[in-house]
Amino acid sequence: MLRRGKRHAEEHENLERWLITYADLITLLLVFFVVMYSISKADAAKFRAVSASIRAAFNIDVLQQPPAGQRITSPLEQDPRLTAYLGVRAQVASLLTRLGLDRQNVDVELTPEGIVIHLSDDLLFPPGQAQLRPEAAKLLDGIAGILAALPNEVRVEGHTDNIPPPPGSYPDNWELSVMRAVVTVRYLTDVSGLRPERFSAVGYGPYRPRADNSTLEGRRKNRRVDIVIVQPMTAQPTAGPIS
Repeated sequence: MLRRGKRHAEEHENLERWLITYADLITLLLVFFVVMYSISKADAAKFRAVSASIRAAFNIDVLQQPPAGQRITSPLEQDPRLTAYLGVRAQVASLLTRLGLDRQNVDVELTPEGIVIHLSDDLLFPPGQAQLRPEAAKLLDGIAGILAALPNEVRVEGHTDNIPPPPGSYPDNWELSVMRAVVTVRYLTDVSGLRPERFSAVGYGPYRPRADNSTLEGRRKNRRVDIVIVQPMTAQPTAGPIS
């Protein structure tokens, strides 16, 4: 009788054990929903903070909830320069593929002033010189084909690192950068046949670097020729450069 009573008690306890698992599950679900709710509240607060900051910076309405069924269109998407930038970037990428050139030596950027094609000096000039490499002709011809389809003015900028030119070449980086810009413009107009009245040439020497001149990689990035496709200013500015 004693054994039977003990077995009956154990069966009774086993039948109620599922309540413990059920209670644990309910507790976990409660914790889960509390965490999800807190995250959603934090994201909403961040969203409002970012929206207010951008509106204050650019004096435009952004990140607003659109009407039902309407896609969000950012101010950048409304900027006609974005379409031109994407077109130029795609054409430059196609040109580099055809010529088998390293894309790390060419970069296309959208700035408030216009579209900038950054060309490494390794593609165009021997070190410390302003005479075009023979292999630079195909690259500049391809760039000229892109520019020919655009009505914009073009400014060609020469840039160097902070290392002085080799003795006996140019007095300083000012003159080297100017000569490289002029030689590039001469090729695009005299050889490729673009209208010279669209172009200007300027040299900045080492004074507008893109990277830190204290490293080899930084100096390599700073030695460049920039082809600036000057864009008409629009009512809504872009939020900084895009690469």
